Amino acid sequence: MATVCHAILIEGGGPEKRMAKAMELLKHHFDDDPVAAGKLDAGTFEDLVIIEPEDGSDIKVKDIEDLIGLFNQKPFASTGKACIITRGESMNEHAQNKFLKLLEEPAGRDVLIVLAENGGRLLPTVRSRLIRVWLGYAEPERAEVTEDLKNLTAALVYGKGTLAGANRILSGYDGSREEAAAFVSSFQIFLRSIAVGEISAAQISGMHAVKIREGVLFCEKALEGLERGERVKYVLRRMALKMRA
Repeated sequence: MATVCHAILIEGGGPEKRMAKAMELLKHHFDDDPVAAGKLDAGTFEDLVIIEPEDGSDIKVKDIEDLIGLFNQKPFASTGKACIITRGESMNEHAQNKFLKLLEEPAGRDVLIVLAENGGRLLPTVRSRLIRVWLGYAEPERAEVTEDLKNLTAALVYGKGTLAGANRILSGYDGSREEAAAFVSSFQIFLRSIAVGEISAAQISGMHAVKIREGVLFCEKALEGLERGERVKYVLRRMALKMRA
């Protein structure tokens, strides 16, 4: 009887790659069920719940309360129940706090899998209860965005550029709150991928490692400011100034 961890965060790699990894882990988890793998492939596995919010919408407390109700029931056809939340960062704060109830009270062979482009958007209390699977940094579809991320990192982390140059890059993303938030989130993921993903910590000097960790936190503060409705240009310039200091 093979099992995976009770609660897992799959991060990075793009939406399709994250879902494929989740299904791979579920097949491993239920490999003692002779028909589970086929049902998972066909999308007919009775004990799997997939929560997939519509674009632009949050996962709300009611969604998690419904999930808890389902998980309080016995499995329909297998030895345990499973849930995949496809965009974990879309859970609002109240929903995440409610989700902790499931994370803190595992039952039998139940398994919870959270997929996220940017797991840094989850509450620390939630992240601490999830085993993280990192699939690598997925570059944005537009090549110029990737280039901007690299140049911004060079200027704000490695000091290979000016603050004015960093602000010029950021000015290309201050057209709307949504565009700014998307870019800052990509920047945060990019920094985290350097710190824990694709480049060995041994290759990063102590000073730069600190700057990267600080940069991740400053990105989070910027995202919070954007969510509060602060002026977009001010939020981006403040983030750059704090990182460069």
